[in-house]
Amino acid sequence: MSGAPESVRRMFERDKDELRTLGVPIETMGTEGDEETKYAIVANRFYLPYLSVVTPRGRPRPKRVDRYGYQALAERQFSDADMMLLADAAARVMECGDPILADDATQALRKLAIDLPGDVLVPTPNVTMLPPGTPADTSTLEALGDALPRRKQVTFTYYGIERDETERRVVQPYGLTYTSGHWYLHAMDPSRGAVRIFRVSRMRELVVNPKAPGAQDYEIPGSFSLRDRAAPKPAWELGEEPPVRTIVRFTGNTGAARSARKLGTAIADDVDCAAFTVRRRESFHRWLLGMAGDAVPMSPPDMVREYRDLAQRTLASLGANA
Repeated sequence: MSGAPESVRRMFERDKDELRTLGVPIETMGTEGDEETKYAIVANRFYLPYLSVVTPRGRPRPKRVDRYGYQALAERQFSDADMMLLADAAARVMECGDPILADDATQALRKLAIDLPGDVLVPTPNVTMLPPGTPADTSTLEALGDALPRRKQVTFTYYGIERDETERRVVQPYGLTYTSGHWYLHAMDPSRGAVRIFRVSRMRELVVNPKAPGAQDYEIPGSFSLRDRAAPKPAWELGEEPPVRTIVRFTGNTGAARSARKLGTAIADDVDCAAFTVRRRESFHRWLLGMAGDAVPMSPPDMVREYRDLAQRTLASLGANA
């Protein structure tokens, strides 16, 4: 590099900072800025396989494969869908609250973005990650505590796991319960025509109906029992999907199988079977798979088919045969 020493130094510092911004791990050997300072890139800390993005025109290949360097490593192919998934995964990592993980994810994306269009590594919008221990917002609980005795309708933004979407909901609160470490609102949802359960920690921007503050917006029917609804339910019974009555045969006599059978309703003419009410179908199938064949669905046919398909996919992912 030729030129005036001060100009050369400025160019060097600029290039070095840019490389570090892109994720290149340049190490300083000595005191930063000292004339005797050296900079190094440790080989085993900076390498990537040859990356190629699949397009309708095929995929690019390196002109020459060196004996040494990153081009000698195994190739990896990424489709557009893979890149979107990668961007979403990196965004979720950045939300975990660990600054080191967030920095690693940011640097990894910068390295990939060097040869890619700017919009390829953009995460899916309106996707939210809630930590398992996210507590309910105090102001939301206070607002619900005000709306319940006055029978006032409430409006809020809610993230639903089952549909993986965020939407504005308008409901009539029937009661609050504290179950398994979380606050839940039981409320009539007129748009669904049924009572639904909402985890309070997923509710945002809640507003109590300000109209006619001295008048009730609705009545809670006498048939509603908050005590019955507050009882803990397994994951497959939660959600808004239509319930499916599923018959399961238990072939094992282990303690786990006996305990699992008790979660269902006994069938009088077959002591080895039990009936289950299922809303979240895949959650139920995964629970059955965990019993390693000691429990299998017998009906209806679509539940049996879905269970077998999941078992086949699981075996395939493990490199096993059915």
